[in-house]
Amino acid sequence: MEETNNNGVREKLESLGVDLVIISKIEDDLGVKSVDDLSRLTEPDLISVGMKTIPARKLIAVLTPEYPAHAASVVSLDDVLPPVPSDASWLDALRTGGVLKVDQSTVISAIRAALAHRAGLYKIPDKLVIQMERFSDENEEQVDPSFFELRKQMTRRSYAEIFAAIPGLDGNYVTEARKEQLFARVDSHLWPAINVFYSQLKSWQEAWMQGVANPAMMMSAMMAASGGMNVLPPGMMQAPDTGVLRDYADAVADAINKVFAGTGVQIAAALAYDATKIKETLENPRLPALTGSASREQMLRQLGVAVSATYPRMETNLTRFVLAVMSVKDQPAGKEELQYFGALFMLGSQIPWDQLSGDRSVRSVSRPTGIGVTR
Repeated sequence: MEETNNNGVREKLESLGVDLVIISKIEDDLGVKSVDDLSRLTEPDLISVGMKTIPARKLIAVLTPEYPAHAASVVSLDDVLPPVPSDASWLDALRTGGVLKVDQSTVISAIRAALAHRAGLYKIPDKLVIQMERFSDENEEQVDPSFFELRKQMTRRSYAEIFAAIPGLDGNYVTEARKEQLFARVDSHLWPAINVFYSQLKSWQEAWMQGVANPAMMMSAMMAASGGMNVLPPGMMQAPDTGVLRDYADAVADAINKVFAGTGVQIAAALAYDATKIKETLENPRLPALTGSASREQMLRQLGVAVSATYPRMETNLTRFVLAVMSVKDQPAGKEELQYFGALFMLGSQIPWDQLSGDRSVRSVSRPTGIGVTR
């Protein structure tokens, strides 16, 4: 009388279409006694009991699904270390901030305005008027009508176009002192915050790559995947925790809020308006001749505001980096989050961060390399 099989092996193999004769040989000749034993079978084992190569290969693929080598025997910190009690942290009750109160367009205006300020953009109308008047005196000629347009641009800024929806706010409120205050806030709050965030991001990336690039760790992962006894140390071959990066992204949001406290949003809008008008002035093809310059490039050098060809790209990359940091809070955890931080690191590596360094006083902040004339 045939012995009843209660170990589930036969039922499992029958469900996968294995012939009964082969099943008997797997049990009797190979000693498979349980369903768990099936995952230990190899392709040569199945061929030895009469299976064809391709069916044997397909069966092995079903019985022993592949896992990433680095995940086979990685020991996570949660598996080894005792967990923190689930009660909310006391510090959570004290925590404030991390919620951005400014929209992207305002942040873009402030970043561009701050970099343009360092390059000397806002001094151009003043310097142009002086240069044009000096050139007219030297050549005993009358000043061009554009001379008076520039003087009007310098002395009578109404900002009516941008402040029409805010009753009571006019150009008299946008003083040079308030502009300088906004620039000082950018230098003392925003630049340090994003610089520190990138420093943390770089450390996070290096910690991850150190584990991945370690030959001993790679060998251990391969041994673990093949059924060896090697166990990877906690944290190896897996991305470091991203919680710290999210905390520093919140710190950037807090820094942005400090920059625009009070009437910072309105002052940034006025600076963006000024920059647009100055740009329109510089597009006048007659301007170099009116200042006694042979070309636009020579005129900018004489005004002390010539910037290197790399500076516009730095402005673009830096603006994109800050906007990306502002969006960190919206990234889902998991693979998407790791890809996001990886891309953010690549972008940050293209930014010359040393050009944003300097004292926290706007007057003593060093001019970025390649911008204007350093004195």
